[in-house]
Amino acid sequence: MKEILIAFVHVFAMMAPWLVFGFLMAGIIAVWIPRSWVNRMMGGSSGFRGILRAVAIGVPLPICSCGVLPIAAGLRKHGAGKGPTAALLISTPQTGIDSILATYALIGPVFAIARPLAAALTGLVGGAVVSAVGGDDASASATDDAPPASRGLKAILWQAYRRLLGSVVKPLAIGLAISALVTVLVPDGFFAEAFDGRDWLAMPAMAIIGFPMYVCSTASIPIAASLILKGVSPGAAFVFLMVGPAMNAMSVTTVAALIGRKATAAYVATIIAGAILCGCAVNFFTDATTATETARCASHGLTAVHWTCAAFLAVMMVYNLIRPVKMVHAKPEKVFASS
Repeated sequence: MKEILIAFVHVFAMMAPWLVFGFLMAGIIAVWIPRSWVNRMMGGSSGFRGILRAVAIGVPLPICSCGVLPIAAGLRKHGAGKGPTAALLISTPQTGIDSILATYALIGPVFAIARPLAAALTGLVGGAVVSAVGGDDASASATDDAPPASRGLKAILWQAYRRLLGSVVKPLAIGLAISALVTVLVPDGFFAEAFDGRDWLAMPAMAIIGFPMYVCSTASIPIAASLILKGVSPGAAFVFLMVGPAMNAMSVTTVAALIGRKATAAYVATIIAGAILCGCAVNFFTDATTATETARCASHGLTAVHWTCAAFLAVMMVYNLIRPVKMVHAKPEKVFASS
């Protein structure tokens, strides 16, 4: 139990800065971006162009699967359709400007080119599939959840850490617990050794183990490099490189609350199938020698920023669980005055 609690705290602290930043961005979007613009650019009637816009925005953003959730939640509540929302959720966490450069430095140019291409393709396909399977009407709350009259800092903080965080706090907590269990129960390097050299097993296995884990696009790079050095093919490592950052237990439970279970199933299937197909393609263009210089890669430790953000986020999550927002038109001044 102690090990699980430690893992829970570690994962929570690791993702806290991204969540705090993501919710802040979502709060700014909710307060400052007109609903009419969101509906026009990524609404249910925007069609494939809305999906394309979401992917174009998502691929270069250096935001992980946790950080993109509050932004997607804010856009969804602002009127974005299910297809564009799914496209943003799929394409954004897989890569970013920072991870592209790091990938080139640590694993090589093939991976650096393949990551943004894979993110864009799966985002486009996933958005289209979600639109077809789950329907693409704008969020129901878009017409009845007016933005606050105030456009100041208090309004942004209320939207970010009360309204939007409060809407996903329960699935967020459940997903964190699952991630902690996986971190403790799955031994390091177990799957890399068990499926050494067998791609027909290794690729699905990398997708399965990447699914419940939390790892950002940059932190996944040394892990993928280590897998290659231990005998996993570049293609199988690329599957983990895609699935690990693109989704995890926490993000999937939260996405289901945003776009529905049926659309979420399509979202998950697109990421996994796309990762395996892209992994097969990567095997044609690279080999394990591209990762030989990564043996000394060290993962980044937790800093004071991580712990500070974790403390703030923990307080706000507990507060939202104890005192959930009951009225969407509650004034931010009253909420913060009572906190």
